[in-house]
Amino acid sequence: MPKAVTRVTVALPTAPGGGDAGQPPATKDPDGDLADTGSNVPVGLIAGIAAALAAAGGTLVWWMRRRRTTEDS
Repeated sequence: MPKAVTRVTVALPTAPGGGDAGQPPATKDPDGDLADTGSNVPVGLIAGIAAALAAAGGTLVWWMRRRRTTEDS
């Protein structure tokens, strides 16, 4: 029994970059700055608040354990 032949046609782009010739090329930044990567985020403030919350949680756990052992005795 002969096998069926299937042909697949693939359209290749004629222009580099995906072949989307309808859009103009991206403009360059005139200042030459790099992309905004979040470097203006106040990391020190956020880390300080996180450390304070962690210390407060640890203190609360210590205080509650101390209080329970005092009540049981």
